[in-house]
Amino acid sequence: MLAKHKFAYLPFAFLRAGLFVYIILELLVALGITYIPQFKHAEQTVIIALRLLELVAFIGLIYHYKLVQSLGLHRPSRDAIQVFVWVSVVCVGSFFVLYGLYPAAFAYIVLPAWLSGVSGLLLMVLLAPLVEELIFRGVLYRMLREQWGVAVSVAVSAAFFSLVHHGLLVSPQLVGGVIFALAYEWSKSLWVSIGLHIGANSAVYLLSVLDFAK
Repeated sequence: MLAKHKFAYLPFAFLRAGLFVYIILELLVALGITYIPQFKHAEQTVIIALRLLELVAFIGLIYHYKLVQSLGLHRPSRDAIQVFVWVSVVCVGSFFVLYGLYPAAFAYIVLPAWLSGVSGLLLMVLLAPLVEELIFRGVLYRMLREQWGVAVSVAVSAAFFSLVHHGLLVSPQLVGGVIFALAYEWSKSLWVSIGLHIGANSAVYLLSVLDFAK
């Protein structure tokens, strides 16, 4: 059963501030890693610090504008949990079908060095999903949806999600972006898209570490 209530209005000041914080912090860190040797040599630490700063900034904005309920960060409803279970089953089933038919499709999964170790695992399966769902679904998707509706907003937010990860419009992250946005739309709960994102990143990490795809 899909959630039938509509999204609540989000103030433009919050959307603008959220995008500004994300873009500025990402740009500063990207420049630092590119031009400052100390940043490059401590890339994992720098990216963890970036994600923590972004998370703290978003938590501050959410509480400042009192948007826990509006963003869908309250306790998930029964309908939202049903959406999570349904989408999870479809995704897991699709993975096994694709893996059984064409395992080489997963041969691209190679994690960068800065995702190594326990810190890299926490970054990939916890910090990244939290921050990315807040920005790409909680801010970008919601901003687009208020003007353009569901279909265009899903496609555009997923395209940006793909571009940020790979610099490409078409990538596995494009599919993930579509799934996470639709799950958010159907459930009206950001926890559902966060949970799916955590599951997807955990699966990618497991595939890479255990070398299932080779």
